Amino acid sequence: MRQRVLILGGGSGGTILANSLDPRRFDVTVLSESDQHLFQPGLLYAAFQGSRARLVRDERRLLARHVHFVVDTATVVDLEQQWVETAGGERMRYDALVVGTGIRTDPGQIPGLAEIGARVGDYHSSVARARTLWEHLDGFRGGTIALGQATAICKCPPSPIEGILLADELLRRRGLREQSRLVFFTPYPRPYPAEPMNRIVEPILEARGIEVHTFFDLDRIDPEGATLTSIEGETIDCDLPIVVPPFVGAPITYVPGDTLDENGFVRTDQRTLRVLGSDTAFAIGDATSLPTSKSGVGAHLEAKVVARTLSGHQANFGGRTHCPLDLAGGRATFVAGSYDAPVVPAPPSRLKHLMKMAFARLYWLSLRGVLDPAFDVYFRLTEPPVTAPGAG
Repeated sequence: MRQRVLILGGGSGGTILANSLDPRRFDVTVLSESDQHLFQPGLLYAAFQGSRARLVRDERRLLARHVHFVVDTATVVDLEQQWVETAGGERMRYDALVVGTGIRTDPGQIPGLAEIGARVGDYHSSVARARTLWEHLDGFRGGTIALGQATAICKCPPSPIEGILLADELLRRRGLREQSRLVFFTPYPRPYPAEPMNRIVEPILEARGIEVHTFFDLDRIDPEGATLTSIEGETIDCDLPIVVPPFVGAPITYVPGDTLDENGFVRTDQRTLRVLGSDTAFAIGDATSLPTSKSGVGAHLEAKVVARTLSGHQANFGGRTHCPLDLAGGRATFVAGSYDAPVVPAPPSRLKHLMKMAFARLYWLSLRGVLDPAFDVYFRLTEPPVTAPGAG
């Protein structure tokens, strides 16, 4: 008898997992609130370079034929009775559950941010918002641009740095840099949270004349005057505020009630990826409480771990991250680390930038598992060295 596997979320992790499970052994269902699949890293280039690349595709076409696809929203998950209730009134039972519901923006945490986002746009929520931001950047003719993240939780930690550097590149290319002030703000004590990568990033910001405000915990925004105010009372006046919004987990009720942490993320075992307190549920991707970067690479690797576990093999997640960081000017680096290997600074190069651009073209194939052998080799070759047993 085939095992019923219910996957919540049709993002990269959920799609990769569904396509990885053997239909002879598993009856696989993907429950997603949308029938569309968004290539989220592409929003950066839609917002800062005006890219018109196709970023959205039909999720059904990305899933293997044997996968059942249901478009509905999960509202209640009962881990004790092993069922999921949907907004459409359906109760779906399972033998194994995998939560891959991702992460969502919550601008309401910061007074004034919803108004700014609606007017200026952002590059973390939708194609429409990213293109709105591009319209403002495309029409910018000088003044102050302030860019940074609202809270410490950020989808794709390199993205704030990428945004400010691509804004700098755009202004220089148009001959507007001398008439412009660029301000980067962050709640962290340094521009990039991980100190090894900061040793690469901070000198670049300094060389490009980008003003940095650390320990800037955004408290509120005056949507009329575009003034950003921190909890400590520091202010930044600007003409164009670009704010990476706060992020939270999906609004789902769980039984038992302590399944979620204070930010709405699923409490997850760091190694096995099982939902804490459950033998039949797992969590992957941005939905988890794992102390790793919220990124597509993490979701990919976690999906493969869960697929092996469900298939009866011994598998653990090592906390591996491998995030590309575009430094503008046709150069990039990678942020690579794991639970046992601190982030290793990789020298920026044009090759790394080409690799990042190539992945944007290969992403859709990666969801189907076509590139798994190549990815396995690549991740083995780029495994960061363990400098201290048990570190991290």
